[in-house]
Amino acid sequence: MSADAMPAGSSPLSPGPFPPKWGERGGSPGSKVPLPLSPEIGGKGDGGIGGAACAGDADCGYDPSRGACGDDPRYNRQPPIIDQGILCYCEEGRCATLNVPPVPCESDASCAVRADPRPHPVAASADFPHERGKPCKDYRISTTCERTNICTLHRHACKGK
Repeated sequence: MSADAMPAGSSPLSPGPFPPKWGERGGSPGSKVPLPLSPEIGGKGDGGIGGAACAGDADCGYDPSRGACGDDPRYNRQPPIIDQGILCYCEEGRCATLNVPPVPCESDASCAVRADPRPHPVAASADFPHERGKPCKDYRISTTCERTNICTLHRHACKGK
């Protein structure tokens, strides 16, 4: 769009009318038209506002329009994973995304904790065995198979450690 064809008070990067019309600029839930992104709003640079990098997991949030995590303060902060979902974390100064699918199980022994990149439930295997021992003494995070047959993570409140 040329500068003389634009409405007064707008620029090529302005978001346009608010709210957008259905089907325009991602205005409807089913729209296939993505919103334009720039580094200022957590776009391709992933640096968020001003290009600053993350210092810790709390700096990272989920941007549903991109389907990825970034450090823009407007992004949705995600709670710790319990059974499934999106995990945003800071790795080497950049926000990263881990999609944790539901882990089907038949018993508690079917579930385990994978610590990398951050704790989340996985199917028990030789590489990731189910936790054994006593909570807080032998482990701080455990898993159980809930009645929905999905592995669930439990963080134990341990004293003195």
